[in-house]
Amino acid sequence: TAMADVELKKAFTELKSKTTETASRIKAVDSQVEQCKNRGKHAELTYAEIENAPSDTKLYESVGRMFVLETQDTILEQLKDKAMKSREQIQALEQQKVYLSKNLKESEQALRELVESKKSSVKAS
Repeated sequence: TAMADVELKKAFTELKSKTTETASRIKAVDSQVEQCKNRGKHAELTYAEIENAPSDTKLYESVGRMFVLETQDTILEQLKDKAMKSREQIQALEQQKVYLSKNLKESEQALRELVESKKSSVKAS
């Protein structure tokens, strides 16, 4: 039974670390989703402001440390593209989160089963 205890302990440790790692990855995905939402919202708000600006308004785009004069249509197109990419990224991250959550539940279930099997083997002996 000493060998079984060592194997049980090793399996428990592996499952516990996998569970912890998965939980932290879920938090990271949540953080990325928030960043994407903020980026998308920023692009949408900027789009609304620029769309309402008079067509002769000079608009500049930052490129590195300088600013380049751009047409209103170009900037609006870039903002629309940025908002769309943010939405796509959010969808991909949400799918990743579903996968990770499923993984986490499976790991937690395996941990419970491991603990239960240990309890039942202790009771049996």
